[in-house]
Amino acid sequence: MASKHSIASSRLRASMGTPSRVTRCGIEAIVARLSLLCSILYSARMQKFLILLVSCILTACTTVKETPPMATGQESSSAALQPRMEETGEDEVVAPPAATGSTVAERLLATGILEIGEANAPLTLLLFTEHHARYCREFQRDMMPRLVEEFVEPGVLRLQVVILPLKKYPQSQTAAAALLCAAEQERGFDLHDILSDKLDRERLEPRHYAEELKLDMELFDECLADEGTALVLEQQRTWSHSLAVSLVPTFFLNGEKLVGLPYYADLKGMIGEQVSE
Repeated sequence: MASKHSIASSRLRASMGTPSRVTRCGIEAIVARLSLLCSILYSARMQKFLILLVSCILTACTTVKETPPMATGQESSSAALQPRMEETGEDEVVAPPAATGSTVAERLLATGILEIGEANAPLTLLLFTEHHARYCREFQRDMMPRLVEEFVEPGVLRLQVVILPLKKYPQSQTAAAALLCAAEQERGFDLHDILSDKLDRERLEPRHYAEELKLDMELFDECLADEGTALVLEQQRTWSHSLAVSLVPTFFLNGEKLVGLPYYADLKGMIGEQVSE
């Protein structure tokens, strides 16, 4: 016969089941979940660390592009930041010489445009310029002779010049008129070369340079005094406004607008692209 203590123990186990197994399974589940959570947290921290590390490496290895200078390497750093153009103003359209030296005849169009090159050339470069402005003078001295030699004389390009007087230069208007009057005697580009080289430096009257070219001064003076000359300049001013020309030099290559003095390699490349189209 079982003792009372054995019977009580059996009843207690029957009422409570087998707690040792349940407790062990629960602990294993909790441990497993904690391990998974720790793994996730560790993985997330490692991901953040790796992302940060990769970002630092990429930042250190990335090359920062510099803004290309607008001036030549011989100029100062402050000049290199200046745009290669000159503002005409809201209400105004205002080194040794390198003569054009072209054997191609010039033409003065009815609109007052001075043109050189074959009339049926496939490309037209229209230039709005002024005789005092620095970058306009640089174009005339450094780029004009090369354009004439490489593109105008071979018949690829015709070059058109329009002078926009600037109010801040007292002789600007007179110089523009003088160019038209010299062009009537087929010496427009010759006077344009001289004015671009000497006018801002010597500050002499444009008429003085016309005398140097041995123009017919009687015809020249009559042209300067003619109201028609002033009218042509005013029409060119209105035309430039319609084209939104507010800076000199401004170019139009077959209608494509280019503001400021380009580097010659860039301008040559643009002409080459137009020719190949």
